[in-house]
Amino acid sequence: MKNILIPTTLQADTINAVKTAIKQSKGKNCHVILLQISDVPDTDSSAFFLRSIKTQLTVSQKNILESSRNLVAVSQNCTFKIQHQYGVSAPLTRNLLDHLHVGLIILTPSYKNAEKKIHKQFLQILGNCKCPILHLNSNFEEQELNKAMYLEQTKSKLQAEDLQQLMQGQFDFRIVSQAKIFEDQTVEEINPQLSEAISKNQINLLIQTRKPEKIKLSKKDKSNINESLGLPVLSLYEEMV
Repeated sequence: MKNILIPTTLQADTINAVKTAIKQSKGKNCHVILLQISDVPDTDSSAFFLRSIKTQLTVSQKNILESSRNLVAVSQNCTFKIQHQYGVSAPLTRNLLDHLHVGLIILTPSYKNAEKKIHKQFLQILGNCKCPILHLNSNFEEQELNKAMYLEQTKSKLQAEDLQQLMQGQFDFRIVSQAKIFEDQTVEEINPQLSEAISKNQINLLIQTRKPEKIKLSKKDKSNINESLGLPVLSLYEEMV
C-alpha cells in the first residue's frame, strides 16, 4: 500500500477516515496524510501573503488533529503527516499525488459537502485523477471492508473479474455480487433490489468505476448511492487498467 491521502476541513468524520486509513494500510508502512486546501491570498504584499496563509484552527479542529495524530502513532506501522496546499489545478494535483506517492484517497461526507469553491473544484479534479477513491458515508463506522458489490455502469468495459485481478495485492475485499446500473435509473428505483442483495450477501463495500469529466462547478450533484444504501464506495478510474 502506498500512502493514503485524506482531504479534510478537520470535521469530526476525519477521525473515521483516519481509522479507515490505518486499517487499509494492512500493517504495512505508509504515511497517513491530512490535506488542507486553501485559496491563495489575493495580494501583492509578500508580508501580507505570509500572514494570510497561517492556518487558524478552532479548538475542535485542534482536538481532531491531535486525535488523528494519536491514532496513527498507536498503529506503529503508519506515520502522520499534514500537507497544506494553496490553490489547485489539475496539473498541480497530479504532481502533488505523485510527489506524495498516494495510493488511496479517502473522502469524508463533510469534505464532499464543503461550501467553498476551492473544495468543490478540488473534488472534481480528484475525480479525473487515476488514484482509487474511497467515499465514506455519514453512517459509516470502523469495520472490515471484505465483501464488495460491483455496480457496473452500462458504458463500462470492465467485468467483476477484471476489477478483482486489478485490485489484488492492494485491497483484501472479494467481489461477491454484481449489479448493472443504467444511466436513466434513479437511486430510488434501484435501492430495493440492491438492498436485498446487500443484506443477503453481507456486503460492506460498493465498487464503481469513473471516467474523466469536464469540471463544471455549477453542476448539481446526483443523489449519492452510498448515502442511500449506507455503505462506503470505492471509485476506480476506468482507464487505469
